[in-house]
Amino acid sequence: MTAFVITLMLLGGTLLWFFAWQRGSYLARGIAIGVVLVLVGQPVIRSASSLDHVPIWAPALPFALIAITLFGFGLLAWFWGEE
Repeated sequence: MTAFVITLMLLGGTLLWFFAWQRGSYLARGIAIGVVLVLVGQPVIRSASSLDHVPIWAPALPFALIAITLFGFGLLAWFWGEE
């Protein structure tokens, strides 16, 4: 039953991405970037199943990524702001 649900989710996600890509929306690019991030982050997630081998930086990584992203958007808003 679990394999069926996983297969159904993968097919649904692939169809969502396909239709979003046809429309040329930013959603398709976001889905593609998310898939790449998951594939790159998979070793860290797998190692987190046993908490004995989790790197010290892994728990703080989401907060750091959000802070860096917001800082980058702040810089863009500053430089591209109203003139």
